[in-house]
Amino acid sequence: MCFCSGLLMLFTEKLFRRNVVHPCFVKEADKIKGLLKSKLTALALGATLALTGCSFGSSVENLLSPPKLSEEQTEIYNALVSSVGSGIKLQYPKGGSYRSAFIIEDLDKEESKEAIVFYRNTNETNNGSIRVNILDKRNGKWQSVYDHAGIGTGIDRVMFANLGGSSRKSIIIGYNMLSNEKNMRVYYYEDGILYNTFSDNYSSMFTIDMNSDTYSELVVLHPNNEYTGKQAYVSLVTDDGSKVYESSSVLLNEKSSDFVNVDLGYIGSGTPAIYIDGISDGKLSTEIVYCINNTLRNPLYLSESEAYSDTIRPEGYICTDIDLDGVVEIPTISYFPGYSEDSRNSYIVTEWNVFNNYEIKRKYSSFYSTSEGFCFTLPSRWEGVVTVKPDTSTGDIVFYKFRADPLNSTEELLRIAVITSEYRDERLANGYTLYKTKDNINYMYKISDRKSEPLVLTKSEVTNNFYILA
Repeated sequence: MCFCSGLLMLFTEKLFRRNVVHPCFVKEADKIKGLLKSKLTALALGATLALTGCSFGSSVENLLSPPKLSEEQTEIYNALVSSVGSGIKLQYPKGGSYRSAFIIEDLDKEESKEAIVFYRNTNETNNGSIRVNILDKRNGKWQSVYDHAGIGTGIDRVMFANLGGSSRKSIIIGYNMLSNEKNMRVYYYEDGILYNTFSDNYSSMFTIDMNSDTYSELVVLHPNNEYTGKQAYVSLVTDDGSKVYESSSVLLNEKSSDFVNVDLGYIGSGTPAIYIDGISDGKLSTEIVYCINNTLRNPLYLSESEAYSDTIRPEGYICTDIDLDGVVEIPTISYFPGYSEDSRNSYIVTEWNVFNNYEIKRKYSSFYSTSEGFCFTLPSRWEGVVTVKPDTSTGDIVFYKFRADPLNSTEELLRIAVITSEYRDERLANGYTLYKTKDNINYMYKISDRKSEPLVLTKSEVTNNFYILA
């Protein structure tokens, strides 16, 4: 992560870890984190994009010490130096599962594994280009067997897959380019040679069994290209054993100026799907890409699609599998009773929706706070009759039976407290129950003792509706 962005994230977390949750602050925090996440996507997946490019007069690379090499990495490094010379600057992938400059992997199904090393030759002008070196172990010693000229300014990510069930393993390397674009290369290694089989620009990519044939495909998200006028799209890349090729593609909404989040999950039928959050006119919307009969589909792309309109919401509300059931939920917003968009201090109800039968259908309503790291789904009997406001003396979020307006709503139903461990014992002594502890943050609740009130929840209702954000 960029040093400046890291400071911003730290500031944001400290600011919003206080006990008072102001709705305006929550909305701004969500917006800031949404913008940060727009640079991190992953998917990984999610979902993820790397933050790059800020400095205070010197580069981050010069401020950070490289990781200490293991014994085996040292042997590989020395073998590399013996082959290409001492002017080496190791290059570390910025994202993905492989973050080391050294990757040991079986590339050619022979007895021993190979090593891949990413580096620059500092003896060349401008520290040289990215290079990819393949080393093999022969007679118990590592030896460099192939050196390849990569592209760009750095390594974005590295993946391995037998695409389409091919017997040969694809080595997928994403390169960061000067123009903040990314370009990937698909290689395979055979008989001591690294062959380039496919290349393309991308904004996100990942391997997944998209067509449910038990084999992985490479899924590539391509951004809008303002120079060529080419519209953003998603492609499916596979390998039939003789060539690597794009087997299917589908367009994305041309109105989206940027894609801030990509999440992997399923649609209701159990079909693998990609959820893509894009920005258009300051609003977020979602498209869902999945595969039917080896063909990619994007049913929400159609401009006349009512379902697509149903996904439009403010920035910061990104798709996520909120209940960890494998189906990604799409957030939209409404307001707690007594509040509106025009209210000075509006408390938002986050609606979690799923795609089913070409419709966006509500699954949960919730109080959702990324700043405090939790989501509390609202029981159906609360909808429209329960409101929320903070206790400014304790910082608790308090749910009340709604009476005309929030100020007149004084019949307390439930409190949720998000506090550090130093205040935990005090809260326990005052009738709170500890739900979970995460990173020294305690999530606690206190249920009203008005047992005759039908809106009062049981302990099991509270715990079943309480989610701590990953």
